[in-house]
Amino acid sequence: MSMADGIGARALRFLDAQKLDHSPDHYAFAYRYLKGVDREFSDAVDREIEGGVRLREEAVRTLMPEIVSPFADGTFDRLTIQLLELLTKVASATGGLNQDLTRTAAELVSAEPQQIQRLVVFMIERTAQAESSLSAALQQAQVLRDTLNGVREEMGRDPLTGLPGWEAMVERLDACLTAIGHCSVAVVDIDQLDEFVATHGPAMRDRVLKAAAMTLKDACAPYQVGRWGDTSFLTVIDEPDLATGIARLESACAEMAARHLKMRETDEPLGQVTLSAGVATSRGRLPRDVTKAAVRLSRKARKQGGNRVLAEPRLIEIG
Repeated sequence: MSMADGIGARALRFLDAQKLDHSPDHYAFAYRYLKGVDREFSDAVDREIEGGVRLREEAVRTLMPEIVSPFADGTFDRLTIQLLELLTKVASATGGLNQDLTRTAAELVSAEPQQIQRLVVFMIERTAQAESSLSAALQQAQVLRDTLNGVREEMGRDPLTGLPGWEAMVERLDACLTAIGHCSVAVVDIDQLDEFVATHGPAMRDRVLKAAAMTLKDACAPYQVGRWGDTSFLTVIDEPDLATGIARLESACAEMAARHLKMRETDEPLGQVTLSAGVATSRGRLPRDVTKAAVRLSRKARKQGGNRVLAEPRLIEIG
């Protein structure tokens, strides 16, 4: 059983223990909690269920606000219709062909010589018809696949920043390690975020997160940048030249520090916003161990004053 399968089964047991129905939103909540990547989220859930207290629906919505589904605009209905049409087309083409060929084969057994040519011509024409129908079904299947890939990508996006969400970033990291065997990751935090939230409230948190997301995405391209928990970002550096990745992160830090964010209500300066990043390389470690190492470095960078990038040494001493 894969890790994902194990967590999936545990998520369902968790929902049963909390007496929550198996809705997609509840499953996503349980999966995120049990995955354990977002430590702040997991700690908040632990506080809610401490002492054996069961989660209430209100607590679930508070801890993990509902994400607008890409199916809300009728996409799900359209996909269902396309799938049913495709299945009908394939069944009609293959089922009818099977019946016709079976009947014709039986007729050939006792057919007179003058009938054989007619039956053979019929089989050729019938096969051509089925081939044409299956070709059309194949084209429809390709369109449906492209649509589903688009929906899947959209579902994996963070609704606040538009960046890939943490599950999408986990998949990206796994794919990178599978494809090339090694990579580096950077966990990036906003140094003053807690201070801004305490002073100006949650709305300012969202504005600062959006600004940081835009800066990181532009400065770190073509590397993939996504959300990593509620207050962090993750960058996957999928090339051996770590120096280039570090340089892009340092550029992001400089650009963010140079921005002049203002209070929307009063137009007063918000104050300088800076980033801290920790960079870790895979070195044969599991993805979760690499990201944990990057988190530790990011926290260390903040303790050293922030607005800096700390990376693991290229070589680890032995002995």
